[in-house]
Amino acid sequence: MDAVIETVHGRGHKNIRATHPTTLAITRDVEVRRTGDCFLIVSADKSPRTLSEDFKNAARKPVKISVKIIVGDLVDEFYCYGDPTLTFKDDRTMVFRKSSYVCDKTVGIKSNKSAIDIDRNIVERLRSSCEAVVELSINL
Repeated sequence: MDAVIETVHGRGHKNIRATHPTTLAITRDVEVRRTGDCFLIVSADKSPRTLSEDFKNAARKPVKISVKIIVGDLVDEFYCYGDPTLTFKDDRTMVFRKSSYVCDKTVGIKSNKSAIDIDRNIVERLRSSCEAVVELSINL
């Protein structure tokens, strides 16, 4: 089975809290405030706008998107779904949502995890600015 895979590189930040109950965000911004409780990764090398056209076209269908967060030897995984209304227009922050709400930042909806659900050992490592890799995969 063929797959479309996107790999996003970033890092943690001292202000990462990852406590939001319905969203999880990855941003190209270098800094985040403690009030941004949905953020997991900063300094990302990709945004919704810069994801490949192959990925965006595949995600504009009601497909399952597998997301793997890798920090050193720790891995957490979740899934969400694509949707025809995804725009991928934002150039800074990608958001995964438990809800069906879509805006320019949204990369996946109906997620089975949000920031609060991510392995706390990963969150702790990210608070010390460890490097992180996020793999987005859609089986075709």
